[in-house]
Amino acid sequence: MKKLKKKNLFVEINDKCFLVAVGEYDDELNFKITEKEVFSPSEFINGKIIDLEKSVKNLKKIINQIENRTNFIFSEVNVIINQSDFNCVNISGFKKLNGNQILSEDISYILNDIKSKLGESEKHKTIIHLFNTKFLLDNKSLKNLPIGLYGNFYSHQLTFFMMNNYELKNLKTLFNRCNLNVNKIILKSFIDGIKIIESYKQDTFLKIDLKKNEVQLSFFYNSAFCFFQRFNFGSELILKDIAKVCSLEIENVRQMISNINLKISDENMYVEKKYFNNNNFRKISLKHIIEISSARIEEMINIIFNRNNNLNYIKNTNNNLTIYFEYDEKNIVGKFKNIIESYFKDCKLNFNNTSNDDDFSSIRIFGKLLCKGWSKEAIPIVYEKKSLISRIFSSLFE
Repeated sequence: MKKLKKKNLFVEINDKCFLVAVGEYDDELNFKITEKEVFSPSEFINGKIIDLEKSVKNLKKIINQIENRTNFIFSEVNVIINQSDFNCVNISGFKKLNGNQILSEDISYILNDIKSKLGESEKHKTIIHLFNTKFLLDNKSLKNLPIGLYGNFYSHQLTFFMMNNYELKNLKTLFNRCNLNVNKIILKSFIDGIKIIESYKQDTFLKIDLKKNEVQLSFFYNSAFCFFQRFNFGSELILKDIAKVCSLEIENVRQMISNINLKISDENMYVEKKYFNNNNFRKISLKHIIEISSARIEEMINIIFNRNNNLNYIKNTNNNLTIYFEYDEKNIVGKFKNIIESYFKDCKLNFNNTSNDDDFSSIRIFGKLLCKGWSKEAIPIVYEKKSLISRIFSSLFE
């Protein structure tokens, strides 16, 4: 394992701000944040830099504050990005064993073959995460590498998460201009999955994050992050439908949904006059609001789940699939819980309110990962000067 530094710098980037923290490890490798700071704005949108000069200026300012307080000059940084525009690729390799024992050389052959094929098709992308997703020996699923076992046919599935080279270059330029080299990058969607695993002791699940203007699906199988999909619409569509049908301003709709009880379907209960402009008041029943909302929610769930062909394998091989529907109090998703539940069948649905999460909880998890790694992640450090295969083996066999 790479020797940990006495003080380690972490930066989480979201669309609103930079979260910067300094973490240290004790003799038992327990991680503790010793300094933290928040600075807005980040000049990022969807994890991408929109104004490099302003981002550099803002980041330099907050890092200088941290360095002055700690009396320490940092040369490396560990970065969490919330970018959703990345590629998720699952590839399986095979080896005929003919009753022989599985050796590390057999797995080396599979990984080299996968690397060669991926390198040819994805020349303009860089691997951010690589997970050991499935080990199959004679069609029997195993939880760990079956080195030393005997069989006839071995299948090894890997999941690659890749980022476009130009996006990675922009990110590294940002930190280089702040006199920092990037040590490791980690995806926020991976961190969010770990939060569920640690909080609910659930290692196989689908996470649906319905944001204001996008939906993100993440699937974890036996703690391995192995599927991600993004849709460019979100909960705002529901509000826009209500606003259009009822001739209301969208901000008035947002306020109304936040305050009313959507479980009420009494036709004699109406939207209060205060939510209308003085010149457009109409009697609109709450039942009608529920009907409008329900129709749009049904359409959205059909697109992202019920009729999503990318999820067919996941749904067919995971009976009573556990789904975590994430939201916060700033998002109106929580008000539609009972409507959302009605459109999911044969699934165990959990609503996960993230509004009470500590802002620096992701960095705390990253600090532990940097020290102890993740059992299903095959590349713990992306930027070490090693070949792809040697980095894989540094995780698999050390």
